[in-house]
Amino acid sequence: MTTDPLDALAYRLIAGRPLVLRDGTYPYLSRGDGRWAGWQRQLARLAMPGLAAAGWAYPAETRAVALGATLGVGSWAKRSWKRRRFRRAYVSPTVKAIRVPVGTADVELEVDPGLGRLVARLAKPLSPAEEQARAWYGEHVEPIWRRPTELGADAWDTATAPLQPRLERLRTWVSRPKPQHGPRIRLTIAAPYVTSEQRSLISAIVRAKIPVGGELVESWDQVGHEVTATWVPRKRPPAKVGLTQLEVHGAGLSDDVFYLGQGPGDQAITVSLAADSPHIAVSAGSGAGKSVLAQLIAVQILRRGGRVIILDRKGSHRWALGLPGVTYCTRPEEMHDALIAAAAVADRRNAEALHQPEDWNPGHRVLVICEELNATIGQLAGWWADNREKSDPKRSPAIAALAEIAFMGRAAKHHLLAVAQMLTARALGGPECRENFGIRCMARYTVNAWKMLVPEASMPRASRTLGRWQVVVGGVAVETQVCYLTAAEARRYAHVAATSGVACDMQVNGPIKANCDDRDTVTLREAVDRGLVPWKWNAARKRMERGVNDPPKPTGKDGQAYLYDPEQLADWGQR
Repeated sequence: MTTDPLDALAYRLIAGRPLVLRDGTYPYLSRGDGRWAGWQRQLARLAMPGLAAAGWAYPAETRAVALGATLGVGSWAKRSWKRRRFRRAYVSPTVKAIRVPVGTADVELEVDPGLGRLVARLAKPLSPAEEQARAWYGEHVEPIWRRPTELGADAWDTATAPLQPRLERLRTWVSRPKPQHGPRIRLTIAAPYVTSEQRSLISAIVRAKIPVGGELVESWDQVGHEVTATWVPRKRPPAKVGLTQLEVHGAGLSDDVFYLGQGPGDQAITVSLAADSPHIAVSAGSGAGKSVLAQLIAVQILRRGGRVIILDRKGSHRWALGLPGVTYCTRPEEMHDALIAAAAVADRRNAEALHQPEDWNPGHRVLVICEELNATIGQLAGWWADNREKSDPKRSPAIAALAEIAFMGRAAKHHLLAVAQMLTARALGGPECRENFGIRCMARYTVNAWKMLVPEASMPRASRTLGRWQVVVGGVAVETQVCYLTAAEARRYAHVAATSGVACDMQVNGPIKANCDDRDTVTLREAVDRGLVPWKWNAARKRMERGVNDPPKPTGKDGQAYLYDPEQLADWGQR
């Protein structure tokens, strides 16, 4: 038996069903796949005959009502037209995809247009004709109707200004408090429970279909008859972090905790060389700021009275030249001696710790910064092969000392900061040695580098923001904007404790004399020999005589040679 098409059309018209049926669900009380619920369509259709009869009986009143309704409908249509493309691009496809894991349950999705650049993605470039039409409209039409509106608003504000305090109190008393939340995605599922597998699939669908462009924080609420899920964008770290933040957040930290920078939500990010890991691995591409991160840890070590040994063949830490407590090694033989001395001190401290209580303090901290470790290991091995005696072991004692510090550094308060573009296991003396580096910092990384160093953590997209790092501790990666200090700021911050003197307990055929000199002034020739200025002595002397870049003033004389403050000379050399 066939149904009359006119009867079916009349039934759909009266019952609130869509006149043209398509694939999808059209419930009576909720919207389903349609823009209106069934009762809304039914009410609008049944009200049309009554409105037509009222217009016939009361024409004047109907025209006034129709004018107001037209203005209201026009405003509503304008807003609806703006939201239509947004819903078609993001909301409707996402809802259809979510229906797969939830089955027949009703789904309602709210997506805030203020998220990321969702609206900007829908914008189409204007044609030359559209640009010309908009320019003409803005120049000739818009000022005509905007001016009276602005005059009326100004007159209203002037007339109601004395009443504003009372009106504000009335609004506060009458209006309901609005929820304090920013742009978000909110999903409501008409089901009492959603399994963990369904939640994972729904979350993947939302993140794939709605490209917000940043990290989303999700929360699920399964209490009651419905399940609700909310996704809000995580606030990214600030673009710049400097000395001000270091002074604020670095003050009051315990001796083993060090400030790195600001993380999501502008939270201070710190690491502990006692609780998290005694050693830090830094892996990043060229120009990512590896030396800046190493400098940040070093100045905090020095400020607390510790000692820093820098193995730096290329001279990335000129800020540290001449600072008390710093041993700067640029040649393989200097690195060799410094590592052996550091390992000897660590071994002595560990031996003493056996006979001391658990809270025994072995002394000041020692940080060994190994710049470009891949190349440094090769240089140490090559230098040892060229200079060892026949009775000496084939393996470089300096490389063995580096491995010893990695295994026994925590109790001896000796720490390694290994810096490399690709921090392989070979560069650290084997995979078992690399496992001692529990704090791992990554920037401008490749997929290969991430999987090699932190395979247990999910890999976020590498940021192009200079100084933006992923600090991974315990398999959790935290996006961090590392604090940046200029050379002068680093020297001033580290010099607070360094001026009081740092004990030199390392022996390399006698004390290391590079920065343990008691005299607090140097001659220009001594400054050149120490590397405080980047020029040769004749060039530095000519710059000094000509007054290039405002050179420092002498503080005294040693015979015929003038004496200068080392810090002022180093700052002059950085200009």
